[in-house]
Amino acid sequence: MTTVSADAQYKLAYEHLHAGRYESGFRLFEYRWHPEIIAKQAQPYAPALKMPVWRGEPLIGKSITVQMEQGFGDIIMFARFLPALKAIGAKQVVVLQEGTLHHLLGQIHAVDVFSNDLTQGAAIESDYWIGSMSLPYYISLQHPIVKAMFPVTRKKIVGSEGYLHAMPSNIPPKIGVNWEASKQTLYYIKSIANEHMAEMVGDDAYSLNPNSDGLFHPLPNDGWKKNWVQTASHMKAMKGIVTVDTGTAHLAGALGVKCVVLLPKEEFVCWRWKNARWYDSICLLRPNEYDQLPELIRRM
Repeated sequence: MTTVSADAQYKLAYEHLHAGRYESGFRLFEYRWHPEIIAKQAQPYAPALKMPVWRGEPLIGKSITVQMEQGFGDIIMFARFLPALKAIGAKQVVVLQEGTLHHLLGQIHAVDVFSNDLTQGAAIESDYWIGSMSLPYYISLQHPIVKAMFPVTRKKIVGSEGYLHAMPSNIPPKIGVNWEASKQTLYYIKSIANEHMAEMVGDDAYSLNPNSDGLFHPLPNDGWKKNWVQTASHMKAMKGIVTVDTGTAHLAGALGVKCVVLLPKEEFVCWRWKNARWYDSICLLRPNEYDQLPELIRRM
């Protein structure tokens, strides 16, 4: 009998996700917690908690800590599944994440406690823990009614119509732009020059890049670069957003703000954008479609 390695299973997970086969993809994505996979990660990433892992057991009367995973965009993207834990019966849902996101995701009423403390308090006292990107798979194992409430299919993704809210700030309405992806493996492939962005959009736009204003108007110096609630408030006041694949895109989609995401070449497009519409308000453009941008901006 042939034994398939954890590495092969992990790679197969991405093949399924890229093909839009989400149930099998997320099932195999559990291999990211395998010691063999963790040891190969360029940026060390591992379970932060020691209590039992939730594998879909009944949660009635139980507490669970959700370890939010990877970058800001992923945290925002998978926050849509948190209410499912209450639907399954969890007595208390604790979210362990970067503190700058507490107030943004605090509007998700299914969460009882937010924490960024790994040493004490509610986060380490739960009956179970789970990684946020495991939620789609274990929700798929629940009662059909729960599964229907939180679909993950090519036809429908739960929360795709927007699941976060913010009161618009009082800035004059303009387009917001971000030309720089998060500084990870594909940073140089996903990012574009701010001069190129200005050529396509014009310079009468706000910079949503926390590192530079580039050729664009700066937003008020009100702490928005570290305060996601303030960023969301400014984005809700804008006519729309044009961005590369980064957290800006996920926040716009979660808010239901009109957004155009400029994708890289097809071989580098993330599985998150390939098949189902995870966000109804987002329009995706490949490089050979960038010429459509002026018309999309006019329609915004």
